[in-house]
Amino acid sequence: MTRSRWQALMMLPLTLGAPAFAQQPVRVDDVSAYRRFLIYPHQQRAFAAMKAGDQATAIAEFTRARELAPRSVTTALDLAEAWRHFQQPARAEGVLAEQRRFTPDDPRLTPHATAVRDCRADPAAVCRAQRGYDALRAGELDRVQAELDDTAFARSDTGVALRRALAQRAIYLGEAARADAAFAALQEGGYALQPAERAQWFALLLQLREVAAAAALQEAHADLQTPMQQLAMAHALGDAGQAASLVSYLAAHQPAFAREVQERQWLYLLAHVEANRPDLLTRYRVRFAANRAVQARLALPGAMARDDRAAAQRALAQLPPGDFGEARFGLALRAGRLDEALRQAQRLVARRDGARQLDALSYRLIDAGATAQGKLLLMQAYPFADADTDHAAAMLQRLALIGAAQPELFDATDRARLRAPLGTAALRNAQVPLLASLEDCDGVRMVMDDFDPSYAADRWAALGQCLHDSRPGLAEYAYAQASQRAPGGDYTRALAYQAYATQDYPVALDAWGRVDLAQMSADDRLAAATTAIAAGDAAAARQWLDRFDAAGGARQDSYWWLRAQAASANDAAAAEAALQQAIALRPDARYYARLAQLQRARGAMEEAAGSLERASALVPQDAALAAGLGYTWLQIGDRARARPALERAHRLQPADPNLTRQLMYLELAQGDRAQARTYAAQAIDQLDGRGDGPAAQDDAGDDRVELERFNLRRLHEDLGRRWRILGDLAIGDSVSSAANAIAPGVSYRSYAQVEAQYRFDAPSGGDENTLAAYARVFAGSGAQGDWQPVHAPRLGVGVHWKPWRSQTIIFSAEQQLGIGRVEGRRSDTLLRASGSWTGGARFSDDWHPEGRGWFAQNVYVDVARYLRAQQSVATLDYQWGYHRKLPAAQTLEPFVRLQANGIERGHGQGFGHDLRAGLGVRWNLWYGESRYDAYAHRVRVGLEWQHAFTSYLRETNVVFLTVGGQW
Repeated sequence: MTRSRWQALMMLPLTLGAPAFAQQPVRVDDVSAYRRFLIYPHQQRAFAAMKAGDQATAIAEFTRARELAPRSVTTALDLAEAWRHFQQPARAEGVLAEQRRFTPDDPRLTPHATAVRDCRADPAAVCRAQRGYDALRAGELDRVQAELDDTAFARSDTGVALRRALAQRAIYLGEAARADAAFAALQEGGYALQPAERAQWFALLLQLREVAAAAALQEAHADLQTPMQQLAMAHALGDAGQAASLVSYLAAHQPAFAREVQERQWLYLLAHVEANRPDLLTRYRVRFAANRAVQARLALPGAMARDDRAAAQRALAQLPPGDFGEARFGLALRAGRLDEALRQAQRLVARRDGARQLDALSYRLIDAGATAQGKLLLMQAYPFADADTDHAAAMLQRLALIGAAQPELFDATDRARLRAPLGTAALRNAQVPLLASLEDCDGVRMVMDDFDPSYAADRWAALGQCLHDSRPGLAEYAYAQASQRAPGGDYTRALAYQAYATQDYPVALDAWGRVDLAQMSADDRLAAATTAIAAGDAAAARQWLDRFDAAGGARQDSYWWLRAQAASANDAAAAEAALQQAIALRPDARYYARLAQLQRARGAMEEAAGSLERASALVPQDAALAAGLGYTWLQIGDRARARPALERAHRLQPADPNLTRQLMYLELAQGDRAQARTYAAQAIDQLDGRGDGPAAQDDAGDDRVELERFNLRRLHEDLGRRWRILGDLAIGDSVSSAANAIAPGVSYRSYAQVEAQYRFDAPSGGDENTLAAYARVFAGSGAQGDWQPVHAPRLGVGVHWKPWRSQTIIFSAEQQLGIGRVEGRRSDTLLRASGSWTGGARFSDDWHPEGRGWFAQNVYVDVARYLRAQQSVATLDYQWGYHRKLPAAQTLEPFVRLQANGIERGHGQGFGHDLRAGLGVRWNLWYGESRYDAYAHRVRVGLEWQHAFTSYLRETNVVFLTVGGQW
């Protein structure tokens, strides 16, 4: 209750005993309070009219007051005074005479009976009374007191009556101290105060804060113990700050109020002292039902503060279920009834202004250990649409704290809700830490998908963390944004590490340069040196290593490894020394491999091989090291030691085509035809994607891959071949051609041959030889120039020796025998050397898988000697043509030829020479291709015209039909 209300209560007895007119003091309490209430307005208007000189209104209002209280001395005196004021004393005397019939002994009527007496200076009691009352009406209370200062007059009945009137007038005029003095004088003089006057004095004492005097007066008089006066006294004690006295007073009184509001005020006072005496409030017996709830409301906070849960529960039982939700929430929380606390909090939040309480309620739940309930309360209010941005951000932060501590509380439904981006960038800015606390990277990506520039640095860092593995490039961008907003610290460091992970080494190195050196650990400086190495900036790497030394970092093997890599290109010795330091601390395959590179660079191949041996022993499953070791032994020339290393590399990495082909060539060099053919098949599978690795990308028309496949197939086919059948047929219109590949030095119009070869060993690589045995049957047109090549058939048996794989040079020795009895044909021995050069595979006569056709050329040299016939023959032939591809592995080949022949006839027959040119066209067909073998067979049919510029033969022009093939 407010202080003004307390004062109003204390003044209530004063108003009940106040005079019924504004300017005239109350003489005798001769009318009831109700009558005073009725006449008071008329008296007020009458005195105002007198002051304004309005006779009619003043007389009319005083007359009406007289009518309402016809026997009251007060109303008679007021009306008589009005008539006297308006110069009509006769009428005044008439009013007083009438009143004397009712109150003949009233001394106030006596002065008026002697109106002829001049009382202005007369000390008689009658005159003092007249002057005193006149002063009361004029409000001049000092003049009244001056009259009462006369002791004899003051003790007279008239003086006592005047003092009583002074007290009333002083009360009316608000001079509480004067009224108090008047009442005190009456009591000290032994004049009994009327109950109403005691009540007024009691109220005056309270008003004057004379609490002790008021208490003594109340204690001395039972008529001052009304509930209202007890209430006023209690208020006064409270106002005076007399807490102990107030407690004692309240404990000693149990007033029974007649009105609900008064009882409620007493409850407020009891609540005021509850901290000292909580029992006073709870034991007070309330008369009004409505005040029981008030009593409960007032008792509840104290019970909660004292943690008196039983008392609090009793108080709440008196209240409607929906009231005091905060208290119910707190009581349930303290009692550990967490689910009930959650229900109470939900009711509070559901109210119109409940969103404002969400912050405090959720905090209290979490602080009390009810994290699950706090999370449920927050999620029910999510996304906090009724809250402003700051409040919503605070709630999101609280959810983030819960997520970091107990992510399992958030089920799939919760996470799906939280993943949906909120409506504003500010809210999304607060949403990201929540999703990050739940390690929901998909949610972080969804929320920050707009890349709003207002996102804070730690939000960008969270995005970078989420994208670290799945989208490293975008993670680098996120860390760069974080670093821009908070440069030089953790975010710039994270940018450096992420850029290194994405191999963006210049950016990583630049980021390291922007990190505050004082915040960099020794490991950070080592990482910066590593980045500089990756960026190719050896000078920067050395600088970072120097900073590492300055920070007192421990020089572990990784340090010396970086020193080796950062060494100047001109200081290989320093690099080797650093590597030796690293190896001494911890042998590592990388260190040995790098050391091997440096050793190889200075020509120490044996040392390099030893280093690679040790590296491969450390990580035997490293295919690259095994391959490097094998290649090194190949460079040294030790195929025997290279082979197991390369085979191990191939087992570890069977999809590596380079290893497969290297082993294929190695097996060729070692002469293991079967194993080389196996590796050739694997190489073909790797090209076609049927091995362990991906197929070569030739579907976009990559001729290189087609050619590579064909060459592998040709090698596979050649390695698998033992037998080869050759056939040739030429039919001309005349005798010609000293360049007879069948029988050098013999001129035919036509000839034919069939040869079968058997190869003893596979091509052995390098310059190792190949040996083949063969047999052939050949015949010609005979001396008569028959067009049929069936004359003088012969059998040739011999060997071909091809000493160099890299050159098509063949040495042959052949024993020729006549078939049948043919005149003039004896057996003979043919020694022969031939060579063929095309200028590379690009111009070879074999099938070309790429393009629409190809140019072919061949330089053929043939030197032969018949031992028995003592005849020598030499041929130099150059042929150039173009193969135009046709469907189904066919070509049409126009060509030109330039040929020179020489023959030395035995037995002194002389030397003949021949120079000619040819022009022709051939049709070629290849067939017999399989998955692993190139075309195994070929058939050709050609027509050629030759012109001899000089010749030892008769004809200078000749036309040939040629047919050939190989199977």
